[in-house]
Amino acid sequence: MKHGFKVMDSDLHTMEPDDLWVRYLDEPFKSFAPTFTRRTENASNQPLIRIGDLEIGEMSKRPHTAAVGKDLQRRAFTRSPHYEVAHARGYDAASHVQAMDIEGIDVAILYGTRGRQVQMHDDLDPRVADALARAHNTWTYEYCQYAPTRLKFAAQVAFHDPVLAAREARRAVRELGAVAVIGNPNPINGRHVHDPELEPLWEAIEELGVPVGFHPTGQASLRDDIARRYLDHPNGRVIGVAGRNPVELMFAFASMAAGGVLERHPRLRCAFLEGTCGWLPWWLWRLDEAWEKFGPGSDVQISGLPSEYFYRQCYVATDADEKVLRHVVEAIGDDNIVVSTDYPHSDGLFPEAINEFVALEGVSDKTKTKILWDNCARLYALA
Repeated sequence: MKHGFKVMDSDLHTMEPDDLWVRYLDEPFKSFAPTFTRRTENASNQPLIRIGDLEIGEMSKRPHTAAVGKDLQRRAFTRSPHYEVAHARGYDAASHVQAMDIEGIDVAILYGTRGRQVQMHDDLDPRVADALARAHNTWTYEYCQYAPTRLKFAAQVAFHDPVLAAREARRAVRELGAVAVIGNPNPINGRHVHDPELEPLWEAIEELGVPVGFHPTGQASLRDDIARRYLDHPNGRVIGVAGRNPVELMFAFASMAAGGVLERHPRLRCAFLEGTCGWLPWWLWRLDEAWEKFGPGSDVQISGLPSEYFYRQCYVATDADEKVLRHVVEAIGDDNIVVSTDYPHSDGLFPEAINEFVALEGVSDKTKTKILWDNCARLYALA
């Protein structure tokens, strides 16, 4: 509770231990366990990652641009002594629940940090990507057992092979109790989320009755990522971070709505997370306008306007300090908005995120109650 409000965080993050995949990967995939290199010029939470011959830089590979992340981490650690505690404990479940108590969060839906970074790459063998996802889900299930009424999780799946992804979604939900499936908005091997080949996955998630939470990774070196064009360029972190999450989510929603997925799967719920919400009213108008002009001649037809699918099946997360929230509520109402704090990432607002949200001007207590709890409980079927 915070200031009398019940709080459910739609998108809290784990910071997975380096040896997760060494311990949890099935044979014969243990040789693909990622390795992590922490250079002195990088923030400790932004290592270089290697999977076989594939090397990944989370936000940068060059020392002079890595300094941006290190400075951000330093300022976060200065903001709250709990960061030092959590870091020393390897961001274990006990320190996570302590952070939730400090912030005033009653229930959190956990999304991974390293999970998608290590698996959402075009060059991975689909079977390896699937094995990485399985290992992550098993570890996260065990992590949540520390406080199962407060820690829930969204399951990793790899989009490389939709049949394998559907199989892992069913295992994670039915056997491990996952309350959502993580979807990456980026194309994999040129295949967008509305490609017909992904139908087995959408069928499975709709059947399971859980939502898919679209969430960009912290990885600007994915092959098809809008921030990649700024990777290691001067001030590229500022420009890339400002634009990539909202834009990637905008395109993911467009694919799901205007691409026909939500038409074919009317019981499928989608959440668009960690990309703010201020873009949404304009984007709904823009997509509707584009559909009215170009939709009648398009090869895939939908029966409504793209905006109608948002109101019927979708949710968007606001940042806790998003001052334009009042205008979004005025434009689209308050039934489809949730909140996330992004702990323990350095660009979050911990430990003041919920305080910042409660203090937002022009947003009624009734609306805050819905955004802090009611809408999120409905999204994840945890009412």
